[in-house]
Amino acid sequence: MGSSGVIAVLALIVSLASAYISYRAFSHSVSVHELESTLAFERGKSELLMHVEQSRNLFSSARREIEQLRFVLSHEPQQVQGALKNYDTLFTEFLPRLVGSERQAGLLWDEIHAWRDKSGRSAFAHHTPRFRSLIENDRVAHDSALFCAQEVRAQLARARDLFNRGLLE
Repeated sequence: MGSSGVIAVLALIVSLASAYISYRAFSHSVSVHELESTLAFERGKSELLMHVEQSRNLFSSARREIEQLRFVLSHEPQQVQGALKNYDTLFTEFLPRLVGSERQAGLLWDEIHAWRDKSGRSAFAHHTPRFRSLIENDRVAHDSALFCAQEVRAQLARARDLFNRGLLE
């Protein structure tokens, strides 16, 4: 084997080493990209879970406030209850809506939490805008229910005052 053969063997060895190094660099680049993608997915998923949990807590507190108001109202004299009969929609419409919203937020949380890396990324990209829209719609219902509860409390105070002064029969 002459000097050209030795040079050819060295060139082959250098080429193989270069190919191995290139392969390792590519593999490292792919794994870093995968890690960054996974971290971004987990960060987005955690943020969405936090919004859903906040919504669930809002619905729960509004539900408790309306249930407390219903309890207080049920222990008022019949005349006071009768004066506030027009506000029954708070208990017949808003309360069931809040219960449904709270349940929906719980189901959304469970679904989002179950998303895993590969299949979850697709679900995250597809469903996140819709879930955020649902949460926003539910918050509107929450705000409306709280406004109505405040109005009922104010009317309850007026009705009590009228009852105590003997003007409500």
